[in-house]
Amino acid sequence: MVPSTQWSTWGSEVEVRVTEWAALTAAAEMVSATLSDVQSACDLTRGDAEIHAVNLAQGTPIRVSPRLTELIRSALWAARMTAGAVSPLSLEAGLVPTSHPTPEFTDVRLDGDTVFAPFGVFLDITGTAKAGTAHRVARVAADNLECGVMVRVDDIVATSGHCPIGGWQVGLGGYPYGGGEQVEVVSGRTMASARATAPTGDAADGGVDTVTVIAEDGLWAYAAATAALARGVAALRWLTENDLAARVAYRRGSVRTTDAWLNLCPHGHVA
Repeated sequence: MVPSTQWSTWGSEVEVRVTEWAALTAAAEMVSATLSDVQSACDLTRGDAEIHAVNLAQGTPIRVSPRLTELIRSALWAARMTAGAVSPLSLEAGLVPTSHPTPEFTDVRLDGDTVFAPFGVFLDITGTAKAGTAHRVARVAADNLECGVMVRVDDIVATSGHCPIGGWQVGLGGYPYGGGEQVEVVSGRTMASARATAPTGDAADGGVDTVTVIAEDGLWAYAAATAALARGVAALRWLTENDLAARVAYRRGSVRTTDAWLNLCPHGHVA
């Protein structure tokens, strides 16, 4: 049995697994401290989060910490990679005059440690921050503790270091029809799932329910899964065009995968 522990924080369920019992406490403390540090920078539910200073600046450049700078940079990268489907922008209704063009993520500027966001724009980088943090802290913990580490933050699962016997067995998020199907994720990859809160896509398919992507970069896995979900029936085509290992589950129970997914897991496991 792989040693593990879990808790809830930042509105998410967090789980840590390791290949060595002696490393579990240290790994969990490392993950908890890292998430707390990121929360202090960008958790919108915290009144003292640094990101509020950016959102209150409203068109005025403002200097921020290296941590928040990197988190915003990562969010803007995800936006560029998905052509804005995964955007850090939240527009405040009524603030932007109707005669002005609607601000886009490309209007946000980073110059060293100075951030400029146009008037009427609020930044929400929660999703990309969690994905990037899970990916990063799994690698740091595995390197420092010299063991295998898996970090799960809700539907983002990051792995690093050597695998346990039998590999990292991870349940497929949002798979309601097969009773808990699992895949084996090899260390060094991150699996991210995006789930629909309402039916999307063609009624003939029942709508897209869940998109799962496995990639070497955790931020990209999250961004790609989220962007594909927004495309509805075009999700599988977009994932295939981007050569992603991905699985699309539909509300009526059908499941389709990309060739890259089949190459990784010909028997349902990511090898």
